[in-house]
Amino acid sequence: MTRRAILIDGSALVYKCYFSIDPAKNDLEDPQLKKRFFSTLIYQIKKWMNLNHYTFGLAVFDIDRKSFRSELFAEYKSNRDPTPPTLLEWLPEAIEKITELGIKTVYCPRGYEGDDLIGTVSKQLTNCDFKVDIFTTDQDLLQLVNYLVSIYKIKNAFMLEIYNHLNFTKLNEGLTPSQIPLLKALAGDQCDNYPGVPGVGLKTAQKLINKYKTLNNLLNSATQIEQPKLRKSILENQDLLLNCLKLSTIQTNIKFKYILDDCFIKHENNSGLR
Repeated sequence: MTRRAILIDGSALVYKCYFSIDPAKNDLEDPQLKKRFFSTLIYQIKKWMNLNHYTFGLAVFDIDRKSFRSELFAEYKSNRDPTPPTLLEWLPEAIEKITELGIKTVYCPRGYEGDDLIGTVSKQLTNCDFKVDIFTTDQDLLQLVNYLVSIYKIKNAFMLEIYNHLNFTKLNEGLTPSQIPLLKALAGDQCDNYPGVPGVGLKTAQKLINKYKTLNNLLNSATQIEQPKLRKSILENQDLLLNCLKLSTIQTNIKFKYILDDCFIKHENNSGLR
């Protein structure tokens, strides 16, 4: 039987649980809010763990906002609000609760983001023939999809949208997972606060990629682009495009000190929904 792993974007999950209690409208001193936060967190993880028989589990957390990407581009993610103090206060207990469910919790190495550790662990697991299910709110992780890796994108009310090798191109305007970094490099990313190529929006980027397929083909054919403004922008912003591609590409070979053998799940920890 194929072994299966669950990888959780821990930072994204705790943010989602925190804002599900509507902190702007409620008194965070109310103990019932904290109780709702933790009950939501525990319930969602238990529900996800029961989707498949997982033998390996890992939840990844960002250690800070700075990474090699912010060194490449100073404005990277600079538009984001700081982590709410109450969430920071609850985070150690949240990590403890996740661990009690049988999921190993780790912080990503300094200089990288949680996505990079998820990408690296995912690659190591698939090299060992694991099927990998990644739970996240982050569109960036779509680039990791392959015949062994599926993304469970967390939507409103914790509904899940599943991306896998069978439905990916249909859900992404004909693009493949490996083309997602180029899409983001061309169009930019408002959430991560980098610009992309001036004058290139999402639809234009999709059309360019569908036509030229790869970065090399696009750059080698840039003089043949029919629209004058678009042609000029691509030709004049090649360095910017290459830098944005470095921002949008998840690293899958970072070094980390964790022992993956520690991440195998003891299923008695997750008996609540079984």
